[in-house]
Amino acid sequence: MNRTNKYSTRGVWVFAFLTISILATVYAAQTEFTFLLFACVIIAIILSLGLLTLLLQANKALEANIQEIIFMKQRENVHLKKEKQTTDDNLQYQEVFKTDEMLARIIPAAETHFDSVAVYSEKILQNIAKEIDIVQGLVFVLDETDKLFKISGEYAYYSEEQPCSFPLGETLSGQVAKNQKLLNLKDIPEGYVTVLSGLGKSAPRNLIIAPIIRNDECIGVIELASFKSFSENEELLVQKINESIANLLNELRS
Repeated sequence: MNRTNKYSTRGVWVFAFLTISILATVYAAQTEFTFLLFACVIIAIILSLGLLTLLLQANKALEANIQEIIFMKQRENVHLKKEKQTTDDNLQYQEVFKTDEMLARIIPAAETHFDSVAVYSEKILQNIAKEIDIVQGLVFVLDETDKLFKISGEYAYYSEEQPCSFPLGETLSGQVAKNQKLLNLKDIPEGYVTVLSGLGKSAPRNLIIAPIIRNDECIGVIELASFKSFSENEELLVQKINESIANLLNELRS
């Protein structure tokens, strides 16, 4: 900006002298002083060329200033982007660390003994309920005899009828088992899940259905229902839970 101001100041002086020379030229033309007229015209031409030169130099200086501002802005954007990336990385690290801490509290210690797949499944569901806001949970395990996924563990499930078994590919849970991909449902249909409490019946509208995979085979499915939507970190937690329990679950069902 200093360079532009410098040319602006010079331009004002040259313009002032040019104005004076033009007035002098007019005066000389009226008084018929040939020498003075000639001198004033020469001076006016020189000053005009000087003013034009200053305008060109000022324009170049202005362009240089604009480029410098653009460069500084780009550098500032790069710096802000790096700061944001650092902040995002720190937040992601904290969330992953928090998820790992929750996982450690959910998965029973290796030396803990379980008599059956049902006892183990229900323990996992109880531990999950302590860490995230679920109001109901089910674990289905694949029966190798008839190739049906059958209920093996329940949390807060109150009904006279047992949850229905399903084959691979049928029902939402069967599709999850077939595709081997977690499904996070929001606004599930009314009555799909019903929870009984002291206040009566209520229907959670959010449901996670996740496959339990061992050696590229789905050996079980976990369903978790909640009144609140499940976050991406909770999806990650459920996936890690299923990875952690797959081997022991497979041993117990055998």
